[in-house]
Amino acid sequence: MKSGILLFCLSMGFSCAQDTIVLKNGRKADCKIIDFTVDAVKITYRVTPAAAPAGRLIPLVEIDHIDPAPFPGETEARATAVGEGRSEPLMIYWVKHLPWLGRPRTKGGEIGLIYAELLTRVNTADRRERALKIYQQIEAADWSAERRGRAQAGRLRVMLRQGRTAEVRPQAEALLQHSGDPRVLIELRHVMAEASAATLTQLEKDHPRWQEEDELVPRHTQLLNEAFDGYLYPHLFHGAEEDLAARGLWAAAQLSSAQKENTQAAEWAGDLTQLYQISPEATAAAAWLKQQPVAPAKPEPAAEAVELEDLTEEAEGGKPQPKPKSTPKKKPAKQKTKEEDEDA
Repeated sequence: MKSGILLFCLSMGFSCAQDTIVLKNGRKADCKIIDFTVDAVKITYRVTPAAAPAGRLIPLVEIDHIDPAPFPGETEARATAVGEGRSEPLMIYWVKHLPWLGRPRTKGGEIGLIYAELLTRVNTADRRERALKIYQQIEAADWSAERRGRAQAGRLRVMLRQGRTAEVRPQAEALLQHSGDPRVLIELRHVMAEASAATLTQLEKDHPRWQEEDELVPRHTQLLNEAFDGYLYPHLFHGAEEDLAARGLWAAAQLSSAQKENTQAAEWAGDLTQLYQISPEATAAAAWLKQQPVAPAKPEPAAEAVELEDLTEEAEGGKPQPKPKSTPKKKPAKQKTKEEDEDA
């Protein structure tokens, strides 16, 4: 039986509270979550705004769900990490969220996904291993099926960068058959695109003169188109998912540049800087565009010269006018000989 103090707390909210616990009976506790025990949540709360904080254990069986507030400084750290493309600001918050991954409504898995993605932007073996571990932890423990699916895709992308292409493709194809979440589908398509791009790179490495081998040209074209299709999918069909669309558009631009198609690469890089201006990819695209040589301006077509002999005097005004162009003369017909006339 709960005390009257706790019932009062659960029925009222105070501006100083950070976290919210919703009970199965519909009441809410605006409080500060201190810790989880095996069967309860430890909180502090205020009976009135002026009262000193009091402690309480709420049994998990009485809780419908928890809406935890971000840790102090977490929102600012997330904005800095995303804006600057650096993983370091998020490390401490991922460690804090990790024990809560399986609690419904908690948001630690989202921090982990962002943290792992930023880790992979510096392509070293150590950072790949750290990102892989984070994806595996989210895949195994997060309460959200959508985040578990995105973690699976992230794990496969790291495996690709570890050179495990043969393992990745069948796993990604199997996951594509079962996932219906838009972001997960985008992530998996990106994985397939990276797998095709990796296979393309290996083909070019193994066959430097692939253009001269008839059986390799269609394969090269197929892999290139598969990569572009996967990279551009979110930009073309899910533009509202701006982070994924920007990532894919930049990957397509980089692939075009690697294929010496700099005009197409510049076009996609330009689209990126215009449409997804606040993304780290847009910053990278703008820096790349500045390094590209400026194409020389095409000269204006010269006005057609009019030769003096083509000018005539107007009958009355005496103003020179160009003669109308004469129609080309037909080749004269061959004249029949007298013998041919007689034969006819």
